Amino acid sequence: MTSGSIVTANQHIYRPMPFDPAKDLAPITIVSSGPQVVIVPANSPFATLKDLIAAAKAKPGALNYGHAGVGSQTHLAAENFLYAAGIEVTSIPCKGEGPAVTDVVGGQLNLAAVNMPAAVSFIRDGKLRALGVTSRERVAQLPDTPAVAETVKGFENTGWFGLMAPAGTPPAVIDWIYRDTAEAPEVTELRARLFVIGMAPVANTPAQFAECIREESRHWGEVVRKRGIKVN
Repeated sequence: MTSGSIVTANQHIYRPMPFDPAKDLAPITIVSSGPQVVIVPANSPFATLKDLIAAAKAKPGALNYGHAGVGSQTHLAAENFLYAAGIEVTSIPCKGEGPAVTDVVGGQLNLAAVNMPAAVSFIRDGKLRALGVTSRERVAQLPDTPAVAETVKGFENTGWFGLMAPAGTPPAVIDWIYRDTAEAPEVTELRARLFVIGMAPVANTPAQFAECIREESRHWGEVVRKRGIKVN
């Protein structure tokens, strides 16, 4: 089970990688996907995404954002947003997504773009302010939070988790695992549990998954290059 960044972006960031996702892994299916949410402290001066972008453009690099480490989904979601918005914000790696959220709650960080499960309860409790979700449209879990695309036209960033096998796994085995996994979303309890944490079942075919990886890898290659993302 892998997150999207590991097989679509990290090969552009870490050189050399100990494996080549395109050659060493066989796609089976994306199990679930979901957007990130751009968060700021509850007492932040930024009430909207427009406020944040304006402040960042006025003083490039003055604001900071936290993430779970270089190449993580939270890091790439934020960098994708900064790239699309045309702003510069200082990157602050944290020891995981939880610590990044905690530091935003405490005001040590100005913002973060985190996976919804990590932030929803803090947002509902009034400990964080949500400025935007990275899906193309608003989501039912946070109906009052605008989509980033309402401010940054055309923006979308979706995180996903998928099943892959070693290259050379017999096609019959790949198909067997895919078919079993594709039946799982039909279980109402699973669909409901995914909804609560801001995720949705996908269960695309191995061929569709492979094409998704190719397209996302091309996109992240461009973002990594233009944003100058690298491991120091």
